[in-house]
Amino acid sequence: MKRMITGVAVAALAPALAVTMLRSQSKPAADPLSDGAQNVRFVGHHDLQGRQSLQVKTKSDAANGSWAYVGHSPNNRTEPEQPILNPITGKKEWNGTSILDISDPAKPRLVWHIPNDVTGVNSRGVHVVYDYKFNSNPPGRDYLIRSWDTGKEMKFQIFDITTRGTDPSKISLVSEITGTPPNSCGPGCGGTLIERAHKGFWSQESGLFYSASGEPGFRTTIMHIWDLKDPKTPKFVGRAWLRGQKDGEPGFEGQYVHHPIVDERNNRLYIGFRNSGWMGAWDISNPASPKPVWAVDTNPPGRGPHTVSPIVYKEVPNFKGDALPRTYAFVTDEAGGAADMAPCASGVRTKAYMFDITHESHPFSVATWQVPVGNFCDKGGRFGPHQHAELVNSNLNRFEDKIAWIAYFNAGVRVVDLSDPYNLKEVGYYIPKTNANSHPIAKGQKTAIQINDVTIDHRGLAYATDRVGTGLFILEYTRRRTSSSF
Repeated sequence: MKRMITGVAVAALAPALAVTMLRSQSKPAADPLSDGAQNVRFVGHHDLQGRQSLQVKTKSDAANGSWAYVGHSPNNRTEPEQPILNPITGKKEWNGTSILDISDPAKPRLVWHIPNDVTGVNSRGVHVVYDYKFNSNPPGRDYLIRSWDTGKEMKFQIFDITTRGTDPSKISLVSEITGTPPNSCGPGCGGTLIERAHKGFWSQESGLFYSASGEPGFRTTIMHIWDLKDPKTPKFVGRAWLRGQKDGEPGFEGQYVHHPIVDERNNRLYIGFRNSGWMGAWDISNPASPKPVWAVDTNPPGRGPHTVSPIVYKEVPNFKGDALPRTYAFVTDEAGGAADMAPCASGVRTKAYMFDITHESHPFSVATWQVPVGNFCDKGGRFGPHQHAELVNSNLNRFEDKIAWIAYFNAGVRVVDLSDPYNLKEVGYYIPKTNANSHPIAKGQKTAIQINDVTIDHRGLAYATDRVGTGLFILEYTRRRTSSSF
């Protein structure tokens, strides 16, 4: 039997930034964890057992409750990785995927950790679907898909997580995606996944899973589309890539698909290509054969675009009449790693961009934004953006409030006002302190906070993870609030 939320209207759990917040069961904890904040209030924290944490997703509804899911990668300590004790099971476990009850965001509660069975597995990517309408035997199950990548073996694993609130020990592996059909893109093209199994998006509406993954016949990670209507039997559907990625194509610059932003309502797939300046959009009205719509080279890049989010504006300063509405793409680069270079050594710093994509035949840049240098270059670790919150309650973030949350590595979490796409302004930030679980990002480096990913729940709260083991931070932007619900 699924856990119910009592006294809460289903409508209040819509996947949008709620103006009226759901009332917490308890007051938020005091904030001993901040290394600086402005217009952002600490709500809660969980140490995640000190596991290095990457992608975070939240999903809530009236039937299932409120949950957060965190993907982990191997702890990047200077000594060989060791399994971490999980008090829930009493066992030492290799990093995998954590599941937290966030019904009280001031006191998030870890209910289960799905471990990996060997060392060195990167399970950074995670996504979930609830009350899945496509599988009929049995009906209405909840599923989680995660990446599984050792650098030598790559796949995606699908788990039935329906019992997470009643008996999480019964969470079970349902199936695995290990490769595309051989010769499905020409002789010798296709087969067992290679290069990466990175991040993806599982659509609750279509049953399609969009993954960043590599296969024979391509130089780097491309976009794959899978039919998961029956999670027990994944089926390959189609693929998309940027010219130059396929073996033999000219124009290769090292670019690889990082992860997809999927707008099925408008038949668009948006992709940022790391290790180059490229980003672009594909028409997915026929998912078996996505068609390129536009592509832009943002060179000179930092490490290349990471996250590309479409935003529709009904109002834009100095635009009137038939110039409206307009569509823009908010884009964040990913800052380079501190293991191979000082964070400010390059002559080009990573940043966030705003592109006008109203006329898809001619996208163009209208603004850029970045955190001023300050003392971050000497703080340790990476300095620069990694990702912005592209989802709300695991659905596409349409930025109705024109506020962006950005994970900015050693500069913490930044909040940027996008209301004027030509004049992006920071309106808040939160920089956590490291703790006893934190560790250097690489040998010889200082220990510094490395906020990696941020997402938004159904209440408008932000959830941010740290990739050096400091935990999960739950935050609220306060500047536009007239009163607090916590």
